Amino acid sequence: MSYTLQIINSFFGFFQNVFSKPAETSYFVKNIDNIIIILLTLMLALITVAPTGIIGLFGFLSFVMYFVKLCLEKGAKVSFNSLDKAIFLYLAIAGLSVTYSYLPLAAAKGFAKTLIYFGTYLAIYNVLKTNPKKTLYFMGIIALTASLEAFYAIYQQINGVDALASWQDTTRVNPEQLMNRVYGTLKPYNPNLLAGYLIASFSSAVGMFFYFLTKKNVRISVYTGIGALSIFLAIVLTGSRGAYIAIAGMLAMLLAISGHIIWHDYSNRKDIKNLWLAIVFVGIALVILAVIASPALQHRIASIFAARADSSNSFRMNVWISSIQMFLDNWLIGIGPGNTVFRLTYGFYMKTGFDALGAYCVPLEIAVESGIFALLAFGWLLYMVFEKGAKMVHSKVNIEQKIIISACMIGIIGMMLHGLVDTVFYRPQINLIFWMLIAIFAVGMHSYKK
Repeated sequence: MSYTLQIINSFFGFFQNVFSKPAETSYFVKNIDNIIIILLTLMLALITVAPTGIIGLFGFLSFVMYFVKLCLEKGAKVSFNSLDKAIFLYLAIAGLSVTYSYLPLAAAKGFAKTLIYFGTYLAIYNVLKTNPKKTLYFMGIIALTASLEAFYAIYQQINGVDALASWQDTTRVNPEQLMNRVYGTLKPYNPNLLAGYLIASFSSAVGMFFYFLTKKNVRISVYTGIGALSIFLAIVLTGSRGAYIAIAGMLAMLLAISGHIIWHDYSNRKDIKNLWLAIVFVGIALVILAVIASPALQHRIASIFAARADSSNSFRMNVWISSIQMFLDNWLIGIGPGNTVFRLTYGFYMKTGFDALGAYCVPLEIAVESGIFALLAFGWLLYMVFEKGAKMVHSKVNIEQKIIISACMIGIIGMMLHGLVDTVFYRPQINLIFWMLIAIFAVGMHSYKK
């Protein structure tokens, strides 16, 4: 890896020497980091209303600006972190699956989208590594945008919205058990997509709340706390059962991490311990009361365990069975990345009447698209995030850094839990936030090593 870095940095060093004189006086070069930050800000701020092409364009342009920086800014160098080994391995295997795909052109298109996400990750990581104070800024943009979307979803619930598709099984269900599922502004309109986006953003709002609470900035902590609660409520109102599984896992992880920090970093503060216990018990009681008070919510949660008795569950099971067969027939290198390749290949395996755009399971989707080794590489990335994150939380790093690292881990675990039963993870509104959290985590890891 170090030898490869030397070659890459020598390449960029050549161009830096060629353009050294004009670059020294260029206003553009001096402010290129700010340009990247503006592009990323626009990407996050418009993520709920802009078309996916525009969102991807901002991500792509941020990488282009980073590439230009490497070519023009004197002393700018490429650097990797320990997570990049797994990321590059995953990309290399996914790229190899394109060459072996039955549909190479469609697979190349799907892989191009993956490269855009990865390029955005590189831009985010490198701009934050040189501007670490912007970490909180980006988390704030994620939290603010998601809070506004959550407020709108709550407004939809209050005013009532008509379902745009058969989003829940209405057979053998009493009218009071039917849930009015909100879908926000994200297109294509779908409660599961909204839930996936809110799940991805929830931990940033919670992280901001705890960060400013430790800084004793009451006003901002109240604002961010309201935002986090609104996001949580909007997730409930989407009626997404995958999101319910995800939010349960996220809250369990939040309780475990916050409890660990309080009992170790504030071991002498009985008042904080008692407050934490009170908040936990009151929170659990409120959730139980909310479920008891809502027959629709009770039915929605119970349907998670209904297996074939629920039509949506049965549909997913049929897709999983077909996708597993696709994987078994292409287990080594996959069919090629992208939903176009998946859908065209899936037609040979699908059960009649059960068409699908994806595998409705992220690990299965990765295995189908790029084979078993791509799945292992992606699993390696996740393992390193949680293994290194646990070490940092347990270490003597300052409390603010622990909060940021924890927020990243909680957001990632939420997306992965939701991804076990859905594939909205591949939408840019969610995938880009995933890579942003990975980048923020990597920057925190870099600071920890220093």
